This record gives sequence, C-alpha cells and structure tokens, in this order.
Amino acid sequence: MKKIFKKLFAKNRIDLIQQYLKVNDPSILEIGIHRGDFSKQLISKFNPKKLYLVDPWIAYDDFIYKNSWYGNSDKSNQKIQDKYYLDLLKYFEKKIYEKRVEVHRKTSDDFFLTNKNIFDLIYIDGNHLFEFVKRDIFNALKFIKEDGIIMLDDYALKGWWNDGITKAVNFHTKEKNIKIIKKHNIFDYHHQCLIQKI
Repeated sequence: MKKIFKKLFAKNRIDLIQQYLKVNDPSILEIGIHRGDFSKQLISKFNPKKLYLVDPWIAYDDFIYKNSWYGNSDKSNQKIQDKYYLDLLKYFEKKIYEKRVEVHRKTSDDFFLTNKNIFDLIYIDGNHLFEFVKRDIFNALKFIKEDGIIMLDDYALKGWWNDGITKAVNFHTKEKNIKIIKKHNIFDYHHQCLIQKI
C-alpha cells in the first residue's frame, strides 16, 4: 500500500523548494552534505548567489551511528568520508574559486558559532538525532530571513534516529517559534518538512 501511495503522490524535494522559494539568486545553506548529490541539484536549479555547504565528514564510532551513512564500518569509514570531502572540493573547484560556494568541514554547531550570514533557504539534513536537529532548527531560526524557508529531510521516518526530525519539529511547534508550511503525508509524499519562523 505504501508503495502505491508513493507512486501516486510522490513529489521531488527540488520541486517543493521551487514552489515556496520565490527569491532570485538566493543565499543557501545546506547542512549535511555526504557525497554532495543534493548540493549539485541546488546550484543547478537555483543558481544561488552563494551556496554554503557544512558537514564534518567524520566516521563516528558510537554504536548508535552503526547503521548511518557516517557510522564507522566497512561501508563508511574515515577514508571514505575523506574521499567524499575531496571529491566535493574537486567538483566545486571553479565555483569555490569564484566565491560562489563555500565548503565548511565542521559540525553545524561549530559553523553557527561564527556565522554572520543570513539565508533565504536552509536545508537541514545533518545528524538526525533529536537533540542535534532541535539545535539545528534553533540556530537556523537566528540566520534565516523573515520570509525565508527552512526545510528538513527525512521527516516522518523512524530510521536509526528514532524519528528525531519529526520530534524536533514537534518540539519547536510547541515552543511556538515555527510554523509548518508543508509536510509529508501519504497524499503528499516526500518526507520533507518546510517551516518558517514566527
């Protein structure tokens, strides 16, 4: 049944952003880059004034990360993470030189500590555990424009992170500092959640 709904009502996350992001040459922050596949789509589709990419590219030993993309295993170890980072630098080499892309190899917490930029779009796809997502949303709210969009990936998915994204969105909704403008459901199938600050 789930597959049927997905086939009938699936939406692409780029299409969702296009529906709500009405700014030309936006300033975009992406948290959680991995191989940079979505980063490439963002720069291709939106031609941002500047794209900021943040990821520590670390393979973690903690047991909770065992089944994640960045848990230390034969599928994801530090050599693999280093390769992802270097491949991304190579791919964006020209745009980095032109100062249209900035790559920050650090955690989102560390990035926000020194950040002075304000963004039109912040895409959150970093550490999926509740406390990390809660902080990412809290920090994003400080640096998003009044009419800007914050979008979270893997919303309404349990995963190894025990539905941390959904729980973090619910937390901030109860705090009344965000409003949900679009979220995943079986008739609107994308596992994204778009929010704005109140």
